Amino acid sequence: MNRRVLGILSLGHLTVDVSAGGLPAILPYLKAEFGFSYFWLAALVMISGVTSSIMQPVFGLATDHLRTRFLLPLGVVLSLAAFGGVGAASSYALVVLFVALAGIGSAMYHPEASKSARTVSGRLPATANSVFAVGGNIGVAIGPPLVIGLIAWRGLHGTLLLALPALLVALVVASVVPALSRAHDLHEAQLRSMPRNPWPKAINLLIAVTALRSAVYGGVLTFVPLYAVNVLHEPASRNGMLLFVFLATGAVANLLAGPLADRFGAKQVMSVSLGFSPFALAVYLWSSGLLALAALGLTGALIIGTLSTTVIMGMEYMPNRVGLASALLIGLSTGLGGLCVGALGKVADSVGLGIALWCLVGIAALSYGLTFALPAAERIARLPDPATYPADLRAR
Repeated sequence: MNRRVLGILSLGHLTVDVSAGGLPAILPYLKAEFGFSYFWLAALVMISGVTSSIMQPVFGLATDHLRTRFLLPLGVVLSLAAFGGVGAASSYALVVLFVALAGIGSAMYHPEASKSARTVSGRLPATANSVFAVGGNIGVAIGPPLVIGLIAWRGLHGTLLLALPALLVALVVASVVPALSRAHDLHEAQLRSMPRNPWPKAINLLIAVTALRSAVYGGVLTFVPLYAVNVLHEPASRNGMLLFVFLATGAVANLLAGPLADRFGAKQVMSVSLGFSPFALAVYLWSSGLLALAALGLTGALIIGTLSTTVIMGMEYMPNRVGLASALLIGLSTGLGGLCVGALGKVADSVGLGIALWCLVGIAALSYGLTFALPAAERIARLPDPATYPADLRAR
């Protein structure tokens, strides 16, 4: 594994995904400022996910056919800087515009960065992907306290300050583009003899599993802060800590899941995690105090910890369409999950936030049930080994 390049890609991932964590955290403030209903607040999450899902497969295809490494720094700048404009927006239409632009920036970064992480992964593809993915997990985790802190300090307009770290990190990411271009060329040369999509049914089923998982993930991020403020009558300032617990435990779990997947198999790790997730979420809804907080953290670990394993499975189902596979499992699946969150927003308006959260328990159980139909790990062909690349593109 080239740890330096992976670390920089992970840093870029962190920066891009701050907006994903910051969006749910800013929802109560937007509700207080503009009086938006639960439906329109959930629609913002849906727009963010759908924007990424519509555009990400397009960028994934470009990644597989063109030299698009410039999308890495460009995606970093657009994602975080556009989200910074949300707090300064004067109308719902402008909020939608900035959320959509941030989603496009995310769509630019993820396929190219995921493929790049695979090309420098050495003999530990799941471990490398977990290192890359944990950057995003950390970004989502620090998004809520960062955004709430900026709002507490400077008001809603304080989010504009996010443009500065966006520019700085983009410059750092740009510094590894030449090395990545060489690694991509070698990787693509080794893939020319491999079939385009040897597992068409499997990738479709994996997308369904991941979309349901994304619905639970997005639903928790969207409705738990609103549930805490409007049902449990807790202060909005506590939401930063709630979301941080959910997201931080997920980041740790994602980092641990990679080595476990390299040793025991990606499908096995994913199935076990998804199998326990509905029970953890149910405990959160049934309990209160520290037990509820612990259950929320466990839910984050079980749901978020499956991200890196599903991406690796998708890449092995579509060995010479690695960028597209990543886009389908990170982008399209998230967008489909976002549509479900939007629908649950209508449920919350009609029958209450509690019922909407219990719907997520059922969705988590369905996601787990579908994993039984996925092909066994030993039937999946391995991608070319990046450990055969020149020394300057491998571990240091």
